[in-house]
Amino acid sequence: MVKSQQQSRLRRLLVVESARIMADEGVVDFRVAKEKAARRLGAGGDAQQDWPSNAEIEEELQSRLQLFHGQAHEAELRLLREQAAQAMQWLAEFRPRLTGPVLTGTATRHVPVTLHLFVDTPESVIFFLMDQKVAYEEVWQRLHYGDAPARDYPCLKLNFAGADLRLVLFDLDEDRRSPASPVDGRPLRRATLAQLQKLLVESVPNPV
Repeated sequence: MVKSQQQSRLRRLLVVESARIMADEGVVDFRVAKEKAARRLGAGGDAQQDWPSNAEIEEELQSRLQLFHGQAHEAELRLLREQAAQAMQWLAEFRPRLTGPVLTGTATRHVPVTLHLFVDTPESVIFFLMDQKVAYEEVWQRLHYGDAPARDYPCLKLNFAGADLRLVLFDLDEDRRSPASPVDGRPLRRATLAQLQKLLVESVPNPV
């Protein structure tokens, strides 16, 4: 009974500290946040069995952002979404979809805008960026689809109009099936430019 209570308390402490790290220190990876939280709480490697789920941490993160960051967070989130809309207009020929924390509402100023692009070949985006004289970095993004083996997708990191962008490049026909969310394993939510613009209109503060 005592051990169970200790495990439950540790799990809750890990949730709170992981969310604080993500909100205040700009950590965007759930596992990195949990590892930092575990070290700070003096929890050894054996405590991984007591680690909270990503969904628990995201729920706490949402509450923390509302409680401690309030209007400042709302302003940061709106700016990120406006930057995302501008980037999506710029990249319109690649059928961009917004995803990740900027869409779900847990993004802070440290979080890049993640866009999924659908292309014939990754080179088409690279040539576009070269024509625009935009510097970029090539990396890979590992994504999961249910129980299927994980796949690595080409990803480009760059800055556009003051925003850090992360462009994940998919085949043209992969817009019908979304990869799994790192939060709950369900299909990742994606938004078109029209859907994002509607979200921006709906989130305009009411005049006092």
